[in-house]
Amino acid sequence: MGKYDVCQSERRADCPYRLSTATRQPGAESICRCSSQRHFQIMDFNSPCLNCGFLKTSASAGVDDSALPRHLLTTNCPPSDVEAVHIREVIEGAQTRLSNLDTSIGVLEDLLTKLRGHRKRATEDIHHGRALLSIIRRLPVDILTEIFDWTLPDWHTPPRRPINWSPWLLGRVCSQWRTVSLSVSTLWSNIDSASPLPLIMAQIQRSNETGLNVRLSSSDTKALGPLVVCSRRWKSVDIQTGGNILPFLDRVHGNVPLLCQLKYRDSTGVGSGTAFEIAPQLTSVIVTGKPLTRLPWTQLTRLHQRIPRNEGLTRLGSAHSLVELSLKNSVSLELSLPHARGRPESILEFPRLHKLYIEDGRFLDFLLLPALEDLFIETSISPLISLIERSLCRIRKITTASSGLEFTPALLPVLTQIPTLLELRLSLSNADLETLLSHFTIPPPEDNDYRPPCPNLRVISLCGNPMDERQCSLLVAMVKSRCTHSDLSVLAVLDCSPGLYACATNTLETLRALGVDAEWLPEKGTRRKLTEWLQEYP
Repeated sequence: MGKYDVCQSERRADCPYRLSTATRQPGAESICRCSSQRHFQIMDFNSPCLNCGFLKTSASAGVDDSALPRHLLTTNCPPSDVEAVHIREVIEGAQTRLSNLDTSIGVLEDLLTKLRGHRKRATEDIHHGRALLSIIRRLPVDILTEIFDWTLPDWHTPPRRPINWSPWLLGRVCSQWRTVSLSVSTLWSNIDSASPLPLIMAQIQRSNETGLNVRLSSSDTKALGPLVVCSRRWKSVDIQTGGNILPFLDRVHGNVPLLCQLKYRDSTGVGSGTAFEIAPQLTSVIVTGKPLTRLPWTQLTRLHQRIPRNEGLTRLGSAHSLVELSLKNSVSLELSLPHARGRPESILEFPRLHKLYIEDGRFLDFLLLPALEDLFIETSISPLISLIERSLCRIRKITTASSGLEFTPALLPVLTQIPTLLELRLSLSNADLETLLSHFTIPPPEDNDYRPPCPNLRVISLCGNPMDERQCSLLVAMVKSRCTHSDLSVLAVLDCSPGLYACATNTLETLRALGVDAEWLPEKGTRRKLTEWLQEYP
């Protein structure tokens, strides 16, 4: 075969084109094993395989560097005439070899470029193929709709540029997502009057007849007209009032049949007239600022407002269906209710109320709450005793942020009167903490007449200054005594300091070894926990 080599993909014994070992030249030891269906291909030294690019060059059979005179390579002696002729022949052969190598390299580089292109396309096929098989493409429409619903921004903190948020963003992903998002009317039901008017009009149209969650601001009057026209579809409304919004609100009187939640922020003190006096579905009202006077009081189940003045007590007392109530102070009780204390008609009874937040505990003297179970009280906890005796309520959870010299003497008698208490969440000073821990520690069983306070207590959350070693010891002793004699199961010690003392860390490990689910939060975690407590109330 001369200067030829063999390219073959399969060497089967029964192949009629199979070259025998005797036929092959001794120099043809490099075999191209490509994936072609051909069994062999005859190639000269400078031609690559047409299928796989295999190239057998004559470079491997060329003159070796050892053909040069070795003694001249290691010395500075001049070559003889015969040696000079030989050296020129070696140079000519090397130049020929170099030319052949450059040609081969060029061919291989072209082939490498093609192979890299094939590899890139194969990688893209893998990537696109996996994308085609992704779960998101095969999700049923109902599940995709549920996912879309979770992408909506928080209604309480609206985005500055709604066009870059869901649901507007969903329509820019693909045609399928756009079709699904446009078909789900509830995705478009949250409308803020601060949005551009074209967006508002599009949302009104795309929401079809779905109930609307509307936010109205007095600074954006252009959108108020179209939104007021849709007032019969209002399901929830958040209003920040001003003088220029009142004429629009007067137009919704008696025209809000679906309204069930109202949030009203009045910084002007002008009130809202009779806008929401007739709202057959309204049950939840949150008022910041001047209390609303004309509401469907008898049907309310959730209310947040200021403690009313004398003239407002009767209206508040007519809300007999309340289940959750939050009362804050604008002025002291001495100014807001100067002549109401002690009068029988001033006692407000809420037979269904089970959750109460109250800023000034002295207003408890005006309440009768037989179903109360959950109480958050900011200051003046002493009146709670008379409330319990008067109402015969079974309180299960108490949260208080009260602190000061009067706190511990007032709290301990209260806790003695609440045997049904299951959870206690307190903000304490260090002095109050030691007194409380000692009070809750159950003594040895020799004292048969001792009755432990709050025998059903399961959860304690303490928020205060960092504990020292003595207070940590008192804490462990209290937990051990109650774990032995009762069913205390959760202890949340909230540490307001940014770091933890070594004794606090050891205490945490000891408590967990006792089977108590204890947590020790730094300052930011404590503040977040206090915020979460407040958010549980209207």
